[in-house]
Amino acid sequence: MEFILNNLKDTNKFGQKLAQITRQDDIFCLKGNLGSGKTSIARAFIKYFTKSDKILSPTFPMLITYEYANNVIWHYDMYRLENPADVWNLSLEEAFNKGIILIEWPEIIEHLIPNKKIEITIKDITGNRRLIKINGRKELLEKLEGFNNN
Repeated sequence: MEFILNNLKDTNKFGQKLAQITRQDDIFCLKGNLGSGKTSIARAFIKYFTKSDKILSPTFPMLITYEYANNVIWHYDMYRLENPADVWNLSLEEAFNKGIILIEWPEIIEHLIPNKKIEITIKDITGNRRLIKINGRKELLEKLEGFNNN
């Protein structure tokens, strides 16, 4: 599935929509160049559940968790991860067993991520416009149909 995000407002709406239709054990892999909007999508997603405006980027700690209503969101940023095996020191196994996972820059650990993952690839078009490509479970994709028309 593909669609266009025209600006930051659309990007935030997309992150919120993903949160609305997610399941408790979803794994989202956010791919794209620096500045493409991965963290903006993750922030809007997390804010939907936590109602907090203080959502940090996990670039330097590589993992920040957010608890809400008996669940956890695991927000990873693998940009600085040099050795894929080091991800186990970031509680990845525990994350696979409890909560929702958002992974920015997942490429280095893709071989460790279960096949049930939802891949979101963000490509710059011009200015703030982005092309979003999503691969994942059928039910989620069906709920996203017509997103650009909302």
